[in-house]
Amino acid sequence: MNIELENLQSTIKRKYSFKYKPEFSESFKTDIKESQIIPLTIEVFEKLEWPIVFTDKNSVEAKRKGDWNKLTEKITITKKASGRIEVHSKTIEGNFIDFGKNSKRTGLFIALFQKLATEYNESGKLVELETELEKQNSWADYEIPTELPKPKEFGKPNFTLSIIGGLFIAILFGILLAFLTVNFTYIIGIYELGIGIGIGYFFGQVLKKTNYIEFRPIKFIIGGMMVIMFITNQFTQYQLIIAENNVTGLDFFEFMKMRFEHGLTIKDLNTGWIGLTLSWIFQMVFPYFLAVGRVAGITANYMIGKIPEKVLEYAIYLFEMEKSESEVRAELAQKGWNKKSDQDDVIQAIVEISGFHQVNRE
Repeated sequence: MNIELENLQSTIKRKYSFKYKPEFSESFKTDIKESQIIPLTIEVFEKLEWPIVFTDKNSVEAKRKGDWNKLTEKITITKKASGRIEVHSKTIEGNFIDFGKNSKRTGLFIALFQKLATEYNESGKLVELETELEKQNSWADYEIPTELPKPKEFGKPNFTLSIIGGLFIAILFGILLAFLTVNFTYIIGIYELGIGIGIGYFFGQVLKKTNYIEFRPIKFIIGGMMVIMFITNQFTQYQLIIAENNVTGLDFFEFMKMRFEHGLTIKDLNTGWIGLTLSWIFQMVFPYFLAVGRVAGITANYMIGKIPEKVLEYAIYLFEMEKSESEVRAELAQKGWNKKSDQDDVIQAIVEISGFHQVNRE
């Protein structure tokens, strides 16, 4: 933030907010044209260097970057009736008290908005901002392509290879977890974090190679992988322990029974079989959700990457022009994308882009 903006912010009085995720709202009235409110709001956010995450005809949402480029507040500007504008700032993470930061944020926005409204109205830049946004929203500068790049060639989705790849990964991570548990100190949560992220990444790469992106079955496969990983982990621990201690005559089921009866000891506290059972559930459930999230991101990027940028842009343009899905498919077919599967990929890529935008707003 430059010196001028810091000086402007220093004049704003703090108003404290107490809440799990503190928030603060205030409104003000402007005399500029209603059609100029959103363009000027965007300009203010750009001046403040607050990244915009959503815009429509009546509101703009942005997030403020704090230290280390970490997003700390979400600011929402909503255009009301009769030139009134509502400014809302909310802390993204739970802090219980904002020390007046949200009120500082809303006050700074209002002060800069009013300052630029006066300056830009006199210079004529308000009209320029309004015209530029209208052109962007109407796609006035967009040139409709006469032809589109041909669809890329991909192999048929291979469900069987996806399962085999997932099985191999689960066994590998089960062996790794057993080795670390037996030979090093087991740190609950840390190992599961690494396992979840690792399995998600490697299985995501497998799915890209097999071109399998049906997410509902993928979640079941990941669930099965966690079970296989757990069994492999326990069996490998059994093999390592009996080999290290020269134990004979103890089969795997007896080993598991002994572990169950002994329970889980945390420092000097024995939590019994309940604690052990809960820890086993945690070892499967926590990595499962991490892996699902990682795979979702990888497959979404993969689906978007399958479609040439020019094709995506054209399809988005058609939807922005309020074409129905069937009409978009017909337009794509006229330009070489006549296979339903290729059209499905385009539609799915747009859905994934929309999903990323929605997540970015949260």
